[in-house]
Parts: sequence; structure tokens; C-alpha cells
Amino acid sequence: MTEAPRDIPPIREWRLWLAWAASHDAHPLIQFVKYGIAGGLALFTDVFFFTLSNVFLFPIDPGAASLSPPSGSLAEWADWLRLMRADPAVINYIRCNVIGFLFSNAVAYVLNVKWVFRGGRHQKHMEMFLFLLVSFVAFLLGTAIGAFLVGTFGLNEYLAKAGNVVAAILINFVCRKFVVFQG
Repeated sequence: MTEAPRDIPPIREWRLWLAWAASHDAHPLIQFVKYGIAGGLALFTDVFFFTLSNVFLFPIDPGAASLSPPSGSLAEWADWLRLMRADPAVINYIRCNVIGFLFSNAVAYVLNVKWVFRGGRHQKHMEMFLFLLVSFVAFLLGTAIGAFLVGTFGLNEYLAKAGNVVAAILINFVCRKFVVFQG
């Protein structure tokens, strides 16, 4: 397929406009909308596999949360972290999140490469590595926040997941646009 022109075509030329919007040369606002659509599909994949894992493999019982956050010393924090690691709700939340992460990243990578960003800033293997590294950093931060909310406050796992998603959107778009891909 040939690349659409960089100038925005008139909307009445809908075929040309659609080709332009679908190209890698679309205006940054259109690119962000496309990123949002791709991210929505990846999010759907993430929540779908998170839910399947929660229902069929690793049920989460947030009502069992009994860990109150530590109030002061480093020793209290260390004890609290040891208790978090042993909490079944926290462990199952993390397991479900890992499964969702793996599937959603496959979807996100394909859509980002084929539809949203132009590759070529790095060799393909480095591009994929950086894509996954950025995703993994966002995943670790979001999972830590979610595990804290589920284990400490007994927050519903889907509300905890929402905090994970917000952190991931912000980190991933900026890093993918300016570090991984050629804008």
C-alpha cells in the first residue's frame, strides 16, 4: 500500500482520508487516537485473560485481606512485605496479571507496529526488546500498586486493575513514541 499524503485530505474524499488516517504519517492527534484504539484492544485482551485466570485458575478473595499498611520503621515495612508475599489474594492477583500481560502485549506489539508507529529507529530485535522492557516497567509499577490495594485494603481486583491501566497508558505512550519507535 502506498503511503497517504502528510497533508490532511478533505473529509469528502473519505477513501483518501481513511488511507491517510490509517497511515503511519497521520497527524499526531490521529496517531494518539489510533494508539487509544490499539490500547483499548490490548486492554480488552488483558482484562479478558485476567478474568479467565481469576475465574478458572487463580481465584482472588479480596475479602480475606487483613494487612494494614505499616506506619513507620523499616522493620515494619519489611515484615509487611513478607506478609504480602504470603497473602493468597496478592499472589493470585499477580498470577492473573502476568497472564493478562503476556497476551495483551502480543496484541499491543502487533497493532503498534502495523498501525500506529513507524518502526526503524532500532533493529527489529532491539525494537521488540525495548517495547517489552517499557511494558514490563509499566507492568511492575501497576502490579505493585494493584497488589498493595488488594492486599492492604481488600480493594476489588478490577478497581485495582484500573490503577494499573492508568499508569501503563501514560508510561507506554510516551516511551513507545519517543524511545522505541520513530514517532
